[in-house]
Amino acid sequence: MSSDTPTTSFIFPKREDCVYTQCYCEENIWHLAKSILESNKSVKDLKCYVVALSNSNKCVHLWKQTMKENDYRDGLIFWDYHVFCVVKHKNQTWVFDMDSKLPFPVSFAQYDKEAVRHDFPDIKRYFKIIDAQTYIDTFSSDRNHMLKGGVWLSPPPTYPPILNKEKQSNLENIISMEDPLDKFGEVLNLENFKAKFY
Repeated sequence: MSSDTPTTSFIFPKREDCVYTQCYCEENIWHLAKSILESNKSVKDLKCYVVALSNSNKCVHLWKQTMKENDYRDGLIFWDYHVFCVVKHKNQTWVFDMDSKLPFPVSFAQYDKEAVRHDFPDIKRYFKIIDAQTYIDTFSSDRNHMLKGGVWLSPPPTYPPILNKEKQSNLENIISMEDPLDKFGEVLNLENFKAKFY
């Protein structure tokens, strides 16, 4: 068995079965988290988190990313924000990043070593840890952040926008890292993010 093969009893979605639209990670992960929770209702001790990565400058870096035009420095991308999923079960922790070249899922240790890394220490990265069910229940986006002068920066998903019962977009609030006691989740620096999941 590969070291990247989960040995827990819960059901992992396959990458090819996931809903995916390039540049809409917040929606991709909404669908992914929903699928993980629905498929594993009977699994005990399962913890699923949505992680939003950003900073006050909206410039955060990850490696091993899959953007078609990106062949620079081992898949290095500077995102304004990024969203991925972390699943914990017993003594194992896995990352689901739908924009990563790494295995799907990948162990947290490998993701930290190869995707997060510790280069560019002057760029502070912050991670908002959101309970997956909270994210599913509250996330709302009208996709206006992807419109510039009435033109899409990247083609939107073909399905309707994901809107909560208030039908007001809250993506900017979700990716904001200004309040460590944020109502959506806990905001951690890199060191505390690693400590939480190792």
